[in-house]
Amino acid sequence: RGSCSPKYPQRMMQSSGAVTEMSVLYKTLDIALFSENGFLWVGSSDLQSMYTEFDTGITNRPSQLSWCGTYDSMLDMSAAIILVWDAMNQYQVVGVGVDAESSIHYTDSSVSVCHEIDGARIISSKSHELIRRVPQAMVDVFRVGSSQSGALLYDAQREFDQSSHKANDYMQEIVERNDIELAVNQCISAAACSTKPKLQKALLRAASYGKCFLENDSPEHFVDMCKTLRVLNEVQSFRIGIPLTYQQLHSFTIKGLIKRLVRMRLYYLALPIVEYLKIPDGQQMVLSHWAMDKVKRSKESDEAIADAIFKRVGPSDSISYASVANEARNYGKTELAIKLLDYEPRSAEQVPALMRMSRFTNAIEKAIESGDMDLVHTVIVTMESKQTPRDFINTLKDYPVASAWYAKWCSLTDNQKLHDHFYTQDNFEASALLSIKELDDSMMLDAKIKLLESINRHFVDGSKEFESRQTKEQIALLRRQMALQVKVADIIGLNLNETISILIQRALLGDADNVRKEFKISDKKFWWLKVRALAQTRNWPELEKFAKSKRSPIGYSPFVMACIENNNKAEAIRYIERVSKEEQVEFYIDLNMPEKAAEIAKSAKSIDLLDNVLNAIGSQNTVLTETINSFKSGL
Repeated sequence: RGSCSPKYPQRMMQSSGAVTEMSVLYKTLDIALFSENGFLWVGSSDLQSMYTEFDTGITNRPSQLSWCGTYDSMLDMSAAIILVWDAMNQYQVVGVGVDAESSIHYTDSSVSVCHEIDGARIISSKSHELIRRVPQAMVDVFRVGSSQSGALLYDAQREFDQSSHKANDYMQEIVERNDIELAVNQCISAAACSTKPKLQKALLRAASYGKCFLENDSPEHFVDMCKTLRVLNEVQSFRIGIPLTYQQLHSFTIKGLIKRLVRMRLYYLALPIVEYLKIPDGQQMVLSHWAMDKVKRSKESDEAIADAIFKRVGPSDSISYASVANEARNYGKTELAIKLLDYEPRSAEQVPALMRMSRFTNAIEKAIESGDMDLVHTVIVTMESKQTPRDFINTLKDYPVASAWYAKWCSLTDNQKLHDHFYTQDNFEASALLSIKELDDSMMLDAKIKLLESINRHFVDGSKEFESRQTKEQIALLRRQMALQVKVADIIGLNLNETISILIQRALLGDADNVRKEFKISDKKFWWLKVRALAQTRNWPELEKFAKSKRSPIGYSPFVMACIENNNKAEAIRYIERVSKEEQVEFYIDLNMPEKAAEIAKSAKSIDLLDNVLNAIGSQNTVLTETINSFKSGL
C-alpha cells in the first residue's frame, strides 16, 4: 500500500482550513482554492507558487467558483476569479482579480457563471452580462489624459469633424513621434474590443483618418476588421442572440460561427456571411446543410422538395447532390433520393449512390452517359454480384454498350462466362466464333470433332447456312482423315486440298478419288491438284497417263507449268505442243529457248509475239535479233 500526506499550498496557513471549492485554469494549469475560513488562494497547480491570497470574509461555501478570462504568463495578470453565494434568495457575486482587487454585485435572481477566454458570462433569468477586464487597447485610447498615439488620433478625428485646428496639432504630434501606423492599429484594436456599434464606427473613422497620412499602406487589415465587426454586430443582435466578442470569435473562428448558425438553422444569415467574407467552401457547407435539413423536415412532395433544392442551388458543383440524396435515403425517401441524383453532375458520385440503393438500371444508364468505361465496369461487376442471374441478363440485354463491355471483360478473364453470356443473349454466331478460337491443333481428334459439332449447332441456331455447311464439311474431313490415318500418318489436320494432294503424292489415287467424290470437288480443281501433286513427286509416267486419260478440263498449260516448276524441261516440251501459239512462245522463253520461240512466232505471223521474243533476249543475241527483224520485215 502507498501512503499519502497532506500538502499545503505555498504561504497558505493551516489555519485557513480545508479547501471546499476549487477551479482550474486549463490554459496555464493554474488553480484557485477556496477554504472553509473564507480565504481565496490563487497559484500554480503544483501548489508551489502563489499569485495572490484574498480574505473574502465569507465562510460559507460558494455555489460557484469560476475563472474570469485567461492570461499567458505571470507577467500578464489579466485573469480574475468569480465567486457566487446564495443566501436567502439574495445572490452575491464577488469578483477578485489576481492583483487582489475585488468588486461585489448583488442580484435577486439565480445566476450561472460561464468562463470565457476574455471574461465570464453571468447569466440569470432576467439578464445576460459579460464581465471582463477593460482591454488594454480601450485603456490606451480612452483613459483620461492618455497620451497614447491612438488616443491622439481619436481626438484628432473628432476635432477634424468639427473643423477645428486642433486636429492639425494632434496629428503633428503623432507625426513627430513617427507613430501614425501605431495610432491606426490602436484605434482598429479598440474598435475590435468594443461591443457598441456606434463606438466601433467612431474608432474606425479615426483609423481611416489616420491612414490618409500613411504611404504605401495595405488596406487589408482595416477592411477585414470592418467586415468582421459587421458580422459580429449582426449575430450579437437580439434577433440572433449569439453575444460573441471579437476575441472569442478569433478563438472560435469564422468557420466555427458558420457551423453554429447552421446548427441553429439560421441559413438565411449563414449564407450571406460566407458570401460576404468569401469563405472557401463556405457556401457549399451551408447549402448542403440546408438541403439535408429540408429533406428531413419538409412535408412537401418529393418532386416539390427536389425542385426547391435545385432552384436554390442550381446545376453546379457547389454542393454534393449525392450526399443530400444519401440523407434522403436514410430517412426512407428513396424516390426523392433518385430525383436528387438526377441533378448530380459528377458521375463518380452519382452512380455509386444509385448502386447503394440497388437502382442498377439507373446506375448503368448514367454510367454509359458519362462515357467512363471504368464506371461502367464497376456497375456491371456490382450488378453481377448482387443481382440474380436472370435479372442481370435482362438488364444487360437492354444496354448494348454494357453488354459489349461485359463480353470484352469475360474474354480476358473467363471464357465460360463469355459462352454463358452469348447464350443468354441469343448471340449464336458470337458463341460459335468463340468456340472456333478455342480449337487447337494439340486437341485430341474426338474432342475437336465434338467441339466442331457444338459450333455447327450454334451456326444452325443462328441461321448461318454457309457457315454450318463449312463446319459440317470440316467434321466430315476429320472423320475421313481418321479413316486414312492408317495409310497416311500425318494426314490429320490438313485442309481438303492438302488432303487430296498428299493422297496423290503417296500414290493412293483411289482414296484421293473417293475424297473428291465425297466432297464434290469439281473436275477443274481436282485436275489442278493432281497435276501439281504428280509433278511434285516427279511421277512423270503417271502424269503422262493422266494427261492422256481424257481431254483436260483445265487445258495443258498447268502441265507445262508444273514441269517447269519442278525443273523438268523435257517433260515440259512434251506438253507445249498442246497449248496455243501465244503460250508456246511464253513457255519457250521461260525454258530459255528463244530460237524456238521466234520460230513459233514466225509461224503465227505475229509481230507482237516476235517483239516479245526481242524484248526477252535484249541485245545479247545479235544474230537472233537480225533474224527476227528479217522475219518482221517479211510479214
